[in-house]
Amino acid sequence: MRVLVYGLGRSGVAAARLAASQGHALEVFDARSEADLATAEAELGAERLNDVTSSRAELCIAAPGVRIDHPDLDALRRRGVEVIGEVEWVYRTVPTAAMVGITGTAGKGTVTRWIADTLAGAGRDTVAGGNLDPALCAVARPGATHVVELSSFQLERCPRLRLDVAVALNLGEDHIDRHGSVGAYHAVKRNLIANQRSHDHFVFNADDAKLRTWAEGATATTHAFSLEREADARFDRDSGRLMLEGRALLHADELQVRGEHQVANALAVALACRALGLEPDAIARGLRAFRGLPGRYAPAGTIGDVHFIEDSIATRPLAVAAALRATPAPMVWLAGGRAKGASVDGLTALVRERVDLLVAFGESGPDFARAFGAVVPTRVCDAVDGREAMRCAVLAALEHLRTHHGGRGQVLLAPLAASFDQFRDYAERARVFREVVSAVREECTWTASC
Repeated sequence: MRVLVYGLGRSGVAAARLAASQGHALEVFDARSEADLATAEAELGAERLNDVTSSRAELCIAAPGVRIDHPDLDALRRRGVEVIGEVEWVYRTVPTAAMVGITGTAGKGTVTRWIADTLAGAGRDTVAGGNLDPALCAVARPGATHVVELSSFQLERCPRLRLDVAVALNLGEDHIDRHGSVGAYHAVKRNLIANQRSHDHFVFNADDAKLRTWAEGATATTHAFSLEREADARFDRDSGRLMLEGRALLHADELQVRGEHQVANALAVALACRALGLEPDAIARGLRAFRGLPGRYAPAGTIGDVHFIEDSIATRPLAVAAALRATPAPMVWLAGGRAKGASVDGLTALVRERVDLLVAFGESGPDFARAFGAVVPTRVCDAVDGREAMRCAVLAALEHLRTHHGGRGQVLLAPLAASFDQFRDYAERARVFREVVSAVREECTWTASC
């Protein structure tokens, strides 16, 4: 087959390498990356296109960062070229032991890695990829169980993908700038279960009304998890134990990750692994061993009695709400970046209840300050440079806690926005935050100013 890879970011380069290794004739196009085009041409024997009108491909693998309605992709479809994504390509061309797909507005990266680690700990040949690093095409191999984080951008280009186990964690608002509406975003997410059959498995959050509706219409065997109600996997608040199929699995205090959202994630992991045949003891070991992912809600250092928490990937209201609930008072919340179009109105009551000060930064900083200014004191750090803005935010948080709370409290980075205005990605934003905290701590040590 002659294949066009459109977009040579992380997933596009991996898809090109996989397709070339499989013996397919390869074309590549990227509007931005001259270096990657030259590399693909030299290393993979790819034909480098200056525009897609010259393409002779039968199929196009489009990177998730390219809008599905991009004029170039529309032009290819009008000529009869099928447009898919890298996950769909792996599904079609790499025979797997099983394919597990995880989606949700928040938590999908954590649950993907947690499932993969639990399976690997039990001796299963397992790879993890997709929306998280690495791309699925970079790690896919025949015979392994593939555990895949699926964003809406990936699900909109997976027309035939059938998952042995599909996991849906929650549905909130995200990527409205890309999909146009919440309804359209949710409709794309539902592709997760569109092709499942009766012998497949659908793990869903029974505390989410929309996902309960999905389950009612699902073809696959359904497995519910819940923090609030009876379910196949549930949290018993009276005992503090996670229950699986009516039996105690472990106590929540045995988890190395904190917050009720992580308890819900653990329940989803348990059900997915059980559907794949793991015994409860092996599942419990995997749940206990998991230490969380970089960039997700995790300690980022201390300065005196002030604790810094980094949740740089919390760019959606649902994820930010979970982080705010998990953080003890008194709390300074750091938020800002490039807005993603979601409404923040649903956070107002929680911010009023739990936040002592909002320090806003980046492109959306002034908008966030206006949006929450009626319910919480705000500061805006308007430095254009990301490191300078982060330093401003850390110092403002320390000053507030020193002045109003005796130098004690928490500082939470949960940006509620993308990073691309001031940082390369969420991981760089997390790294810079940690570096700034460390640098300020050293300054405080020498000057006794904190």
